[in-house]
Amino acid sequence: MTYIKIAHKKPECIGCALCTEVAPGYWQMDEHGEAQLTQVTRRDAQFEYAQGFAEDRATLEQAAAGCPVDIIRID
Repeated sequence: MTYIKIAHKKPECIGCALCTEVAPGYWQMDEHGEAQLTQVTRRDAQFEYAQGFAEDRATLEQAAAGCPVDIIRID
């Protein structure tokens, strides 16, 4: 199985919920009204990281492209 990397700069999330609507298997809204990656594998000072399935690339890229504050990276 092939995986792709997801990076989400959670501290800059404005809570628009677009990513949760486009890719609900990867994001959900937290108790603060911000999007949260559901399967975080690691965190640093700015980003949370997770892995996605390669077959979900188009959906994940749609979430990244639609993010109004440009805080999602798909590699």
